Amino acid sequence: MRFLLSLLLLLATPVSADLMMNYNGFYARMKKLQQPEYSDITLAFALIGERSGQPCRFYSLKLVSDRHDIALDIAGNGEISLPYDEALKDSNAILTVLQADNAEPCQIQFKLRSRMRLNTSLELATVQHYQRQFTLLLDDMAGFSKRWLPAVEGVIVEFAEDTTTPQMPITAADVTRCDARRCYIRLTTPLLPAATNWQFNQRPQYILPLIGSSVK
Repeated sequence: MRFLLSLLLLLATPVSADLMMNYNGFYARMKKLQQPEYSDITLAFALIGERSGQPCRFYSLKLVSDRHDIALDIAGNGEISLPYDEALKDSNAILTVLQADNAEPCQIQFKLRSRMRLNTSLELATVQHYQRQFTLLLDDMAGFSKRWLPAVEGVIVEFAEDTTTPQMPITAADVTRCDARRCYIRLTTPLLPAATNWQFNQRPQYILPLIGSSVK
């Protein structure tokens, strides 16, 4: 339950010195996402600066065990390319980060998001599909504790650059709000027409879950 609340709020674990984390914790989270009902979503792991939110500065980023010494890649947004590998789990591999001198402390951030490439136009059926997958996964992770979880009320559409209000029907405007690089779509109001769609001015990077009343 504690992990789920951290995930929902996108909290991160600050690190004031070099970082060492057991790979088994990452593996357990990734294993849930191997089920076919979660085929379009993933849990990303990002290594970012505690204050700036920018990708962490480091000398080396590796998975190490008595049988492995694997250098890892990091994307421009700080996401780590972690392999899903049972052999790494069985060998109790450790994620090690040797931070750069005089760099701000790093933190690991967990981010539940879409997996597939998205179009500039989103259909209502697509938005509802992601809302269902996020809800199912979070309920699955929570188990008996799911009754205390806030609901997935819709989705957040995230972009690489600041965006504008999309072209959409009037009925969709009542449940859509855009700010900077994100648009928030709530699906808690009466049903929208099946043909509802949102036409954005750029291709979205990701779709994220819109949790409870996290955005007014």
